[in-house]
Amino acid sequence: MLLKTIRETYDRYLTNPASDSLLMKLHHDAQEERYRRVKMVRDIAYRAIPFIIEPGAFDLIASVQSGVKLVEDFGPLLLEAPLPFDSVWVEFEEDVRGRRTGSGALIRKIGDKTLVCSFHRPAGEPLIEPVLFLTVDAGAKLDMRADPFTSPRFISGYEGSQDERVSQFFGEAFPQTGWTILNAVGAMHLIAAKDGPLDADEEPMFSRPERRRMEREGALPAGAPPTITRIRINAQGRLHLQAVDDEEGGAGGARRRAHRVRGHYMRTAGGLSWRKAHVRGLGQVNETIRVIDAATEDQSSDQRQRGRP
Repeated sequence: MLLKTIRETYDRYLTNPASDSLLMKLHHDAQEERYRRVKMVRDIAYRAIPFIIEPGAFDLIASVQSGVKLVEDFGPLLLEAPLPFDSVWVEFEEDVRGRRTGSGALIRKIGDKTLVCSFHRPAGEPLIEPVLFLTVDAGAKLDMRADPFTSPRFISGYEGSQDERVSQFFGEAFPQTGWTILNAVGAMHLIAAKDGPLDADEEPMFSRPERRRMEREGALPAGAPPTITRIRINAQGRLHLQAVDDEEGGAGGARRRAHRVRGHYMRTAGGLSWRKAHVRGLGQVNETIRVIDAATEDQSSDQRQRGRP
């Protein structure tokens, strides 16, 4: 679990500052600022209520996000997100530049503002700390601040003048951070929507022996959430993904024959609700089974009838 890695890493930085390679390269005043920032993020990470998006649910969220415009929609979507707590952590796995990567969004409401940042950990590599901190105010105005300790090594990798390098950095860092956060926000919208395509189920964060050991060692601070919430695709969500497959089945052919229409949000007087996937067109639907697992496999009904693998 990525959140556990973050907590353990930041705990180590605070109890043994010499283990923080970024801090050790700074002069005294900057070291104090780095230490305070690490403590701030660590404290939010322990306060945050954790959610984990399962792979099938992540596929569905990505399909719903297809019409979202990052710059224009970021602030409003974040403000409208039905966050169940003032501090939320949402993590999932995604492919980033062809590599399997654990990603997560840390969201904290502070007064009339919302502070967000993202963490990433490519398979087999160290944790990538936040390079941007984003704040959205009550008017949906977005403020972006590069982290003064983690961003310089990325900025220095670009070519051109300092201003050009900084511009290139923001041009790449904001989409990665922004979409990570919008995926998390999308999950919050979908689990809150009436008749939505995702379910949210709580389960213990730690096994009983693990929790007892951590309590004995003093490694479980007071107030740490004892559960995590797993976000999973449900039957309605599977119908939605089947409808997506139908719509992408050919140049207009899927729309003429009988096919499933994907579900979508509807804004009603009572708030957001989920319009269920349904069948449109003539004839019978050519059923497709979409297996939501570690690997995804599609198999059409006519193949199964002929006994093909």
